[in-house]
Amino acid sequence: MKTTEEMKRLFLIILMAIPLIGCRKVIFEDRIECPSWIYFDVRNAEYFASYEPVTIIVDRQPSGGRLSIESPTLQAIQDRSYFVEVKGTPAVKGYGVLGDTGVSLNQGDEWRIPIGCQSDTLYRFAYAATVEPESFTIPVKMIKEHTKVTVEFVGLETFTMAGGKCPFDIVIKGNTCGIDASTGIPVRGPFEYKPKETTIGLFQFVLPRQADEYLSLEVYGREHLYEKAGFLESYNLNKLLYDLGGVTWREVNLPDVHITVDYKQSVFNVTVDLWDTLELEYEN
Repeated sequence: MKTTEEMKRLFLIILMAIPLIGCRKVIFEDRIECPSWIYFDVRNAEYFASYEPVTIIVDRQPSGGRLSIESPTLQAIQDRSYFVEVKGTPAVKGYGVLGDTGVSLNQGDEWRIPIGCQSDTLYRFAYAATVEPESFTIPVKMIKEHTKVTVEFVGLETFTMAGGKCPFDIVIKGNTCGIDASTGIPVRGPFEYKPKETTIGLFQFVLPRQADEYLSLEVYGREHLYEKAGFLESYNLNKLLYDLGGVTWREVNLPDVHITVDYKQSVFNVTVDLWDTLELEYEN
């Protein structure tokens, strides 16, 4: 039988344990239904000062709910004054896209280019994060998913029929018609675009990241300006870019390129303008 002193000590131990049991309940309380705020922090916004809109997708996991944030101003995101409330999930994932003419996600997460159009100047980021209590930050580091191409014909004075004008038109054809914005994987499909001549002999267009090696530059003779009107020749544009400029489509941030063509002499030259690489990972 316990003595009076032993009973007192046991009673004190029980009294001391009661608050600890309450604390344990507070410490391990399930916060899954508590609101938390995501802040989007643009780290390299200086590259995108003239671009809008920004579209950000937030996937709540594992419930699968989705929130699309349309066109917040870039300044608001840069200042971390743009945020999103999430709750009821332990983690989130999503992506963001930014382009100069706006982007169209018309088949799930796929952004597609209609036949007859060029690519948008598209930048993209993707993220996955554990939901932290109260708030957490997503660093927005854009990946350049397009290549601006300039094709310039030189030596036009040798084409006497043209009278100083460019005797050619060009058409670009490929097997990539867009990108999966959530993964960065190119979308396969027909691509065809006929750029307009900006100044004499100069054509400019924008290509998306390519899915394969098929990309052709077709040259056509203009009626009344070249003795052979219509289709003249097709060049493997991927081979030109790789052989003369070392350009591949697996680079994290795609470069811009300038192709000089002396058609009379069958001479090509490629100049590569590298974009500032941010050591980002290309998702395969």
